[in-house]
Amino acid sequence: MHPGCRMLGGMARSGGPVMSRREFLALTDRLIGDGEALVEGPDWNLFRAWLLNSDELLERVWGRMDRYHLAWLNVGRDSAPPGSELDEPGTQRFITEVASAKLAVLRTMRDAVARRGSSRLSDEE
Repeated sequence: MHPGCRMLGGMARSGGPVMSRREFLALTDRLIGDGEALVEGPDWNLFRAWLLNSDELLERVWGRMDRYHLAWLNVGRDSAPPGSELDEPGTQRFITEVASAKLAVLRTMRDAVARRGSSRLSDEE
């Protein structure tokens, strides 16, 4: 686990629930709030920690997704050639675009769990 990624602790590997529905919703709400703050005020270090935390939560509940938010949603591509250094405005655009796409994923997952639950979450506290 990355030093800046302390939100969830160790990953559960058993077939039973990994956390309660209430805990998942609370953690997701926190990530959504943090993501909205990143869109409003991009910060590279906070962005990296936020991605690690959100990936950890989604992997814990839904399984590994191999950076779907960057590869499948095709976000964060600037007009500069691949491998080019981003200037400050380019970095801010990248953070805003990726965070916005990841927020859409978090909101979708939150809505699904709030309405239907998940076999990997318990309804107990």
